[in-house]
Amino acid sequence: MENIIYKSSPIGELIDADEKSGIVKGYGSVFNNVDSDGDIITPGAYTKTIMENGSRVKYLYQHNMDQPLGKMVNLYEDDKGLMFEAKIPKTQLGTDVLELMKAGVITENSVGILPLQKEAGMGDDYNRKLTEVKLYEISAVTLAANDEAMILDVKGNVDKEKVLKRFDKLVKLIRKGNISDNMGYAIEAELVKLKSIFNDSATLPTEIEVTEPTQIKADNSDIYNYLFNKLNS
Repeated sequence: MENIIYKSSPIGELIDADEKSGIVKGYGSVFNNVDSDGDIITPGAYTKTIMENGSRVKYLYQHNMDQPLGKMVNLYEDDKGLMFEAKIPKTQLGTDVLELMKAGVITENSVGILPLQKEAGMGDDYNRKLTEVKLYEISAVTLAANDEAMILDVKGNVDKEKVLKRFDKLVKLIRKGNISDNMGYAIEAELVKLKSIFNDSATLPTEIEVTEPTQIKADNSDIYNYLFNKLNS
C-alpha cells in the first residue's frame, strides 16, 4: 500500500471567534494545481472520504498526531478546493498557533492523504492526476521555502519593508511573555531563517570605515537578552 503523502496550500483566512477559542478557515487542498511533487488533485477527489470519514478528520500541528489543535466544524469541496473550518480550543498549543498565524510565521495548511485512484501524467506537464484520495488530517505547517519567497521581490532581492514587518511581529510575540517551547522554537527558526537570508543576500562595501564608540550602553531588556541568547546559543 502506498504511504500517506502531504500536500500544502496557503492558509487562507483566520477568524478570531472570541477570547476562549478561535476558528481557522481555509483551503487544505487546491484543485487542478500542479504541486511540488508534480501531482494534480481533481475536483471530487475528496467527496467519498468526506462522506465516509469526514467526522473523524482532525486539525493538527505539523502533521503530529500527538499535537492536535482542534476539530473540524465544516469540511467540504467547492470550485477551488477542499475548504475547512476548524475550532481551536484555548490550549497552550492552540493559543501559540493562532498567535503564530497572526504574525505570519505559520502560513500554510497541509493535508495528509492516501491516493486511492490516480491517472498517469501527460508528458512533462505533471506526473499524475489524483482523482480519489482518503483524507486523514489537515495540519497547520511552516514551510521554509515558501516563507523565504514571501520576503523576496521578483528579482530575488530582500524586500526590506517585509523583513522589518516580520521582525516587528516577532518582537510583539516576545513582548507578550509566557513563551512556550513550541512558540520559542518557531520564533527561533524564523529569526535564524531571516538571518540566513540577510547573510546570503548581503553585499559588503569594498572599504569599511570603523568608528569606535565612545561609550557602550548595555541593553538589559528581556527582548534583547532573548534574541541575543537565541541567536548565539
